[in-house]
Amino acid sequence: MENKRLAYLQSFVGRHFSNSPSPFANWLNGKVISVEESGVEFQFEIRKEMTNPIGILHGGVTAGMIDDCMGVNFMVLGLEKFYPTINLYVDYFNPAVEGQTVLVKTRIEKLGKTIINIKAEVFNETTSKIVAQATANLAVSEIKIPD
Repeated sequence: MENKRLAYLQSFVGRHFSNSPSPFANWLNGKVISVEESGVEFQFEIRKEMTNPIGILHGGVTAGMIDDCMGVNFMVLGLEKFYPTINLYVDYFNPAVEGQTVLVKTRIEKLGKTIINIKAEVFNETTSKIVAQATANLAVSEIKIPD
């Protein structure tokens, strides 16, 4: 059976995903690097409005990038029902600043009948250092995903 969501997202590889139904995702302006059911990669350029008062990437924005990419990873699985994030644990290691780019990589760790466990890593492409890593669980809901 063809996975239409996967094929659609893969059509954006190498381009910014500017057609998201999420206004927040559109604001993040991520560039699609790779999309597979097992994991996705998005690149983000750090803009001034993404930084905290001392000029580094705001932790909340980092968490938002992670959560958004995890959501994309979930969506390309082609499941019938929506799985909202029920927890997100983020460890922060190194900074990123305005003008630098970060790469967010996700991977499905466990795809259960009611819970999906996803991990993510955020790399500063300018410095080659890890910015953050995260783990999240998504739980099945009764909300059907429209085609």
